[in-house]
Amino acid sequence: MKKRRKQPFLLGTLFHEAVSAILANKSRTILTLLGIVIGIASVVTVLAAGAGGRSIIMEEFEGLSPTSLAVGPNWADYSLNRSFDIDLITQRDIDDLEKNAPHVTAIAPIQQQRSVVRAGQTEKQLAITGTTPSYIEYVDVNLEAGRIITDEEVKRQAKVAVIGSLVRDHFFPGENPIGRYITVFNVPVQIVGILEKKESVGAISISDPDETFNNAVVVPISLLKRLFGGDGDYWDVMAKATSIRDIPKARREILGVLAANHGKWDDRIEKFSVTSMQEQLDMITSVISKITLGVAILAGIALLVAAIGIMNIMLVSVKERTREIGIRKALGAKQSHIRTQFLLETLLLCGGGGLAGLGLSALAAKIIGHFAQWPVIIDPNTAVAAVLLSLITGLFSGFYPAGRAAMLVPHEALRYE
Repeated sequence: MKKRRKQPFLLGTLFHEAVSAILANKSRTILTLLGIVIGIASVVTVLAAGAGGRSIIMEEFEGLSPTSLAVGPNWADYSLNRSFDIDLITQRDIDDLEKNAPHVTAIAPIQQQRSVVRAGQTEKQLAITGTTPSYIEYVDVNLEAGRIITDEEVKRQAKVAVIGSLVRDHFFPGENPIGRYITVFNVPVQIVGILEKKESVGAISISDPDETFNNAVVVPISLLKRLFGGDGDYWDVMAKATSIRDIPKARREILGVLAANHGKWDDRIEKFSVTSMQEQLDMITSVISKITLGVAILAGIALLVAAIGIMNIMLVSVKERTREIGIRKALGAKQSHIRTQFLLETLLLCGGGGLAGLGLSALAAKIIGHFAQWPVIIDPNTAVAAVLLSLITGLFSGFYPAGRAAMLVPHEALRYE
């Protein structure tokens, strides 16, 4: 007695039948794809915008040493108790830090005021930064010509300035401005140095390098204090620890000196905070990541709705093709064959929609980058994850309809009208 030969499971045949079923109703296929395309494109575009934001932050901080420290009022605890009085950093504090903080170096106070800058008949409103020579250690900008301001010039409130490349181009196009004068706060100051032009990696920078570097006008902080009067207290001071390992020691020394000079709120809460550049970077990128995740979840809801829509369409397709399924089963098709064909259909729909959505997100990235001046970076891992997500969506939305189709009883399916 001959053994009955098993009908071979031809995956290629099932694939061809799945493609034929999809192409049989083009309008339904297009409408089904649309939900997946929009869902995937939304998720990828949001994640790409978040990646662009992180790249901006990295660019913003890349010129700062990991040992750099920002010292200022303790806004976090002040926000919890507005009855506290804000203290500012005084020149005495800076002098004491230079004497009594051995693990702290290159202390630079910073103040900024806006002013109309003039040279001859040309004028422009710019941010004027008052600081000390130590400030140049915190920014990723080299000198193109001339020199930086000196400690002696800070002591005697010298009327000198270091300018950015765009300031040079605006006021002295094609000329060497070293030794020339510009008017700041209606006071003539002599140009002693020019900063090298800083190119932005992304389309835009949070602090806008055209403002902070290329359009910079840096003067001795003592001159800025004299022109604006007041007691000369500082909101912000930059410092550097002697090494990464010494950052905790430097922080303790800074807070100790400031607590000795200013006391503490309720004798226990520090009036000042010391934050390393890495801590600031981690905090900002964490906020951006959380915002990006929240928006991505909202965009993912569109993908979930699309998955439910595909499941509904596939259930309708099973209903319409009940008689066809009955004929195929009567001719020997197994449950696994029917289930595989319907799963292939949903995977093809969702996979194709994922690829189309990826293309749409790339187009959206170009448009957003052009008009919003915000870098939108599609990471290759994000692209791969998007395609995998679309395939997972296909499995999710197709598993139940495929099971329903596979479980149909042949003789009942053949009687279906």
